[in-house]
Amino acid sequence: MDDPGDAPTRVALVGAGNIAGPYAQSLARHPELRLVGVHDVDGGRARDLAAATGCRAYASPAELADDGVDVAVNLTSAPHHFATTRELVRLGLDVFSEKPLALNAEEARELVALARATSVRVACAPSLWLGRSYQEVGARLREGELGAVRLVTAEVHQGRIETWHPSPAAFFRVGPVVDTGVYALAYVTATLGPVRRVQATSARLLPERTSSAGEAVETATDDAWLVSAVLGSGALLRLTCDFYVDAETVPRGVAFHGDRGSLRLLDLFAPDAAVERAVAGEPFVAEAPGDALELDWALGVLDLARARRRGRPHRLSVEHAGHVVDVLEAVGRSAATGAAVEVTSSFELPALDPPARRDDPLGTDGPLGADRPAGAGTGEEEGARPG
Repeated sequence: MDDPGDAPTRVALVGAGNIAGPYAQSLARHPELRLVGVHDVDGGRARDLAAATGCRAYASPAELADDGVDVAVNLTSAPHHFATTRELVRLGLDVFSEKPLALNAEEARELVALARATSVRVACAPSLWLGRSYQEVGARLREGELGAVRLVTAEVHQGRIETWHPSPAAFFRVGPVVDTGVYALAYVTATLGPVRRVQATSARLLPERTSSAGEAVETATDDAWLVSAVLGSGALLRLTCDFYVDAETVPRGVAFHGDRGSLRLLDLFAPDAAVERAVAGEPFVAEAPGDALELDWALGVLDLARARRRGRPHRLSVEHAGHVVDVLEAVGRSAATGAAVEVTSSFELPALDPPARRDDPLGTDGPLGADRPAGAGTGEEEGARPG
């Protein structure tokens, strides 16, 4: 067990784009983490962020390893996730990567194998499901509160991105399933287990888009997707995601329906989402209002840091991230061929353990040096699937 006076985990960012600033701000909220540097292929951009955050600008990934960085956070754009994570792992650095782990299943499998062979930790976003509401709902599902969970419905609407984002073309290169549907896929599979078969349909609802600057936006992928998936637990998942309907019109939530009722999280992107419950045959009733917490981009990094210091498994495992990539690839193949696609990869279910205290953003073991209340579990036991 670490002493509470131990030095914080040394973290470096690889990639200094739009998301790097929010990550740096979130890291600064956790005394257990310390941002020590940033690297970017654009040296000037790295130096600007380093100056703004009071850390070092690294000239290369190798300098991170030479300087004793503990965790490298891969914030490069999606097409570069695979190559960057592979290089960092080969340097012996534990890695937290933005989602997705890779853009195809073959590359994801290579990273899973490399992490195992080198005993280097690789974790991957999305990490919002580590938040309190998600953990509490997930734990209740695994404990069987709803009986067998037979149907999951998820709505992930991102609206017409070109009207509010300065670089919308990047979103259309990957499409709404990879960009935002992945949040629902990650949470549902972390809670109930792996997907075994998918069937998907997609369409281009608005083929011509114009940015807020009045420029035409290239729409390289379909902007609306309907996905059905059968989980190994037997539950059926229906996922709708698009770049068409605004989240203010249709909330981005997920609902679990079982033999004894339903549980619904009202916003997949809220750090502490409001929860509703319904008894079978009755309407939903507000159960927990949620808290208007600031989005914490560092939750996954914090969990990885605590895991490596405590010698426990981190919850955003590389195997789970690889499985999600398998599912994303299967979704694309199904939409292209019109046929159902089998998914064979698997992973160990992560611990679902709500925080012991409301001032702690994570469960499992609390902040360094903190004692859990009497009778609290460690969160290390693999949860049983509901049924």
